[in-house]
Amino acid sequence: MKKIAPIFVIIAAMLWGTDGIVLRPALYTLPVALVVFIESSIVAIILTPFFLKQVKSLPELSLTDWLAFVGVALTGGAIGTMAITKALFYVNHVNLSIVMLIQKLQPLFAILLATILLKEKLTRSFLLWASLAIIGA
Repeated sequence: MKKIAPIFVIIAAMLWGTDGIVLRPALYTLPVALVVFIESSIVAIILTPFFLKQVKSLPELSLTDWLAFVGVALTGGAIGTMAITKALFYVNHVNLSIVMLIQKLQPLFAILLATILLKEKLTRSFLLWASLAIIGA
């Protein structure tokens, strides 16, 4: 798995780079929460096989781990994605360069907040792959 992990990072960066096309004006009439739910459902379907391989380790997680998951999912996932989607809808996909720039910088904010709030350690290997993913997007 470790040998193919970089391939998953590359694929994720490529998919992340196409979301400006996926969030096309046809979705403008839908509620923002529904658009984000649809996007998140696609991700969940893709990641389910990987989750099922690790499901036996769930009882090992502490309450702090679960709270961190919920906090990151709400603030970085749901709220962040809804804010970007709403901003795209506000500009009616006409002047979206600043919105897309902010969206593409979102991982930098996530990494920064993870080091501050979650006390994550940033290894050289992580910084290398994170940089490649951000550049690829």
